[in-house]
Amino acid sequence: MKDRYTILIPAMLDETFALLKCAFASKDTRVMVLYNRKDIINTGLEHVHNDLCCPGAIMTGQLINALRSGKVDPKNCAFLTAQAGDACRGSNYIPLIRNALKKAGFDIPVLSLNFLELEKGSRFRITPSFIFKCTAAVFYSDMLMILKNQIQPYEINKGETAALYEKWQKRFKREIFRGEGLSPFTMKKRFREVSDSFAAIERSEKKLIKVGFVGELYMKYCAIGNRDMLKFFTSRGAEVMLNGFSWYCLYYIDTHLAETERLPLYMQAGYMIAGAYFEFIQTSMIREIRRNGFRCFDKFTQFKKNAEKYIPCTCPTGDGYLIGAEICNFAETGYDRVACLQPFGCMPNHVCGRGLYSSIQRRVKNVRLQSIDFDTSGSDVNIYNRAELLLSPDFRQETIR
Repeated sequence: MKDRYTILIPAMLDETFALLKCAFASKDTRVMVLYNRKDIINTGLEHVHNDLCCPGAIMTGQLINALRSGKVDPKNCAFLTAQAGDACRGSNYIPLIRNALKKAGFDIPVLSLNFLELEKGSRFRITPSFIFKCTAAVFYSDMLMILKNQIQPYEINKGETAALYEKWQKRFKREIFRGEGLSPFTMKKRFREVSDSFAAIERSEKKLIKVGFVGELYMKYCAIGNRDMLKFFTSRGAEVMLNGFSWYCLYYIDTHLAETERLPLYMQAGYMIAGAYFEFIQTSMIREIRRNGFRCFDKFTQFKKNAEKYIPCTCPTGDGYLIGAEICNFAETGYDRVACLQPFGCMPNHVCGRGLYSSIQRRVKNVRLQSIDFDTSGSDVNIYNRAELLLSPDFRQETIR
């Protein structure tokens, strides 16, 4: 990498990437998260097969349009995406994106971020400093997202929550970029400061419909992927909760440790150490969130036990049992309506996610589920009509399709 190199990252985790990009950046490297929306689906479908799931087509269209915009130097940039290494088609995006770039007339490196030694020739190098920066980014963004979503719909002084959120974002971006305050003890102190500052915001006592989001990562966390579903619900007077990304990280570790025959001993040890460290910090974050009366899921081990009362937590494919586990925990946390967001044609989500919905609905009587599929050919009207069903007062109607 020479000069001021640019790494392009597709928008995927809106809250997390705002801080996570600072872990990738350095004095020699700048990071650009792609948020461009105009005509990205059509561009994507011109260069990949229309059978590819919605996130893949959107990412490809975003990348090609960004390179065509003139705002990025194609001779001095690279594209970075993550690979989970399981049966999800997302693990195969890299060769598809390389072919699409070649077809569009661009020749830029496509890098892989993974922990399974995939794509060894073009794998993003992971260092201990990078891991600690990423850990801080994940937990700080989780806490800010959870608190913002619970406070903003009730704030008396409009804009106060957003202003405080931006204040903490700026501070954390600076600290993560510099590598400051990354120890678990400093993070625990920051958790307390953040919780107290948000608790000081004056709020009303009005009662709102509570909606939880579950589903495939891109659809759940990315506004581009889910057509601004968070804004749709909040504009109609609902409080929305998205579970933090740290629970997915621990789910990822848990499911890979369950397949020990695939991992050499040193990787098993690494996953076990990472899981223990992550849950230690997660416990501190949850304690500070709840100390001021805010709601949050239990730490991952207890979160999994809560779900096992209703479903088997054994399926490791894609988002696997995490989808069903989050639904069960939403019911126990007081969110009685759940939007299940998934790409149409995503086999792991349709089997592991949708396949559990009717069973969960029978076992968990106080939760209402609505499955919402997203496709490159789907219209916003159909998506919002299905979402609207969650806001109707009639709980007697069966909503699973």
